[in-house]
Amino acid sequence: MEADQLGRLRDILDAARRIASYVKDAKEVDFLADTMKQDAVVRRIEIIGEAAAHLSEATRSAVPQLPFRKMRGMRNIVAHDYANVDANIVWQVATIHVPEVCAVLEAFFSTQGGVPWTKGP
Repeated sequence: MEADQLGRLRDILDAARRIASYVKDAKEVDFLADTMKQDAVVRRIEIIGEAAAHLSEATRSAVPQLPFRKMRGMRNIVAHDYANVDANIVWQVATIHVPEVCAVLEAFFSTQGGVPWTKGP
């Protein structure tokens, strides 16, 4: 796989890991009351969606377990329809779907000889 494509997948994993760290040990009610935390999660959702938009068909085929279209769609919602973003849905994405993304990409990179470099937490 091309280096730029691996880099995009690493960006998705990094953003997903950051989201997981932002909501770790948080309760939904606390998340819904914390606009700063919501903003941080939404920003990382944007990064995930933007990175997903730049993946080739070959890369998407290499990791078929990931919902790349939904990633791009969620990014478009938070970036363009920001006034109507539902914090409850953001919470669900952060606590249900993001851990799945992390698990899939960590497994993918483990078969690629590990993640050569990682950013963030």
